[in-house]
Amino acid sequence: MRPLAFILVALALAATACSSGSEPAAQEQPGPPQDTTPAQDTTPQQTPSGRHFSKDELPQIILQPADAPAGMRYTKSQSGAKTLDDLGFVLDADIAEIRSLKVRGVRDAIFDSSNGRSRLSSRVWLFAQPRGADAWLEKSKNDATAFALELAESPALGDASWAARGTLNGINVLTYAFRSGNVVVVVSMLVPEANEATDATALAAAQKAADRLRAS
Repeated sequence: MRPLAFILVALALAATACSSGSEPAAQEQPGPPQDTTPAQDTTPQQTPSGRHFSKDELPQIILQPADAPAGMRYTKSQSGAKTLDDLGFVLDADIAEIRSLKVRGVRDAIFDSSNGRSRLSSRVWLFAQPRGADAWLEKSKNDATAFALELAESPALGDASWAARGTLNGINVLTYAFRSGNVVVVVSMLVPEANEATDATALAAAQKAADRLRAS
């Protein structure tokens, strides 16, 4: 199985992180279609976070325009609800894999620097149950390391978390990913040159994303 969970997102973001100028307008798309869930799988499971999020909560738990880091702006045209097609899942086998985990919605919040060379991306994945979220978090970690990123130190952001850094298409990437109940959040900082300031920006954004979940 190809490492899709992390790579599809990282390549798409890296491809635009060093572009400049205005971005084309894009309307929000509906989330991934819902599949039929067996009756025995609809009861929320108890998790350390004690939370079970719904699709209606996605617009509130994702990072907001006001959360833009210093020197960056919210990119509305590339933020909002995403379909599996938007995320690059086009092969039947790939779509079947993600749907088997019972994904219920995906939402992005994208922030760009004024010169268009740096980008902060926050993506929230909603699953029917924590077990699907847990499997996706683990898969994304495995995919990141399979794509030559190295695991990095990460604070305890949720029920489980990981961090990784490396270079993709000449862009420096620092990613924090964590699970809270049935939600997985991935926050990535993409910059031409990483330094203490950009690392601090990525960590602060990840912690703010975790705070939003805890406050919900």
